[in-house]
Amino acid sequence: MLADDDRLVIIDLPQVVDLVANPLGTELLLRDCRTMAAWFAARGLDTDADELFATLLAQAW
Repeated sequence: MLADDDRLVIIDLPQVVDLVANPLGTELLLRDCRTMAAWFAARGLDTDADELFATLLAQAW
């Protein structure tokens, strides 16, 4: 993922999952949000995986 101000770009396209068509889509997104939040937290940044997940879901629909 790339971040530029408020813009987030996902560049790992081989891992793309259709959130609607895949019955596990939202679970996979939540897993990835938790993984990313843990990575940033380990580097001293305040992160909230659930907030990120909610934001991404809201933007997807």
